[in-house]
Amino acid sequence: MGIPDPHNDYGHQPMDARKARLCDIVRETGANTIHYLYDFGDSWDHVIKLEKWFENTTTKGLPFLLEAAGRCPPEDVGGAPGYAEYLAAISDPSHPEHEHMRLLSPERFDANVVVLI
Repeated sequence: MGIPDPHNDYGHQPMDARKARLCDIVRETGANTIHYLYDFGDSWDHVIKLEKWFENTTTKGLPFLLEAAGRCPPEDVGGAPGYAEYLAAISDPSHPEHEHMRLLSPERFDANVVVLI
């Protein structure tokens, strides 16, 4: 899945991510686990696991989020290693990057609190 590129050399075009729905991906590929790579530079790998599929269910209102862990990091924090450094810096006032990193985050950032928008 991605954005189709008329100049690719792979012999096939990816499914257009701008128009794809999770139910279409599952039907077309048969995948029960989908890896979604967000931000190629920072390599955020999201894993979406299909728990149960009901053929007679409409797709209106789907998907449902069953479980989430942790809060989304601020934008451009530098991938998983950068996020670990960010968390270390904001939790330690004596850290040399504490003030700079604190300014990147929403007020009272708590990595353990899931915020759904």
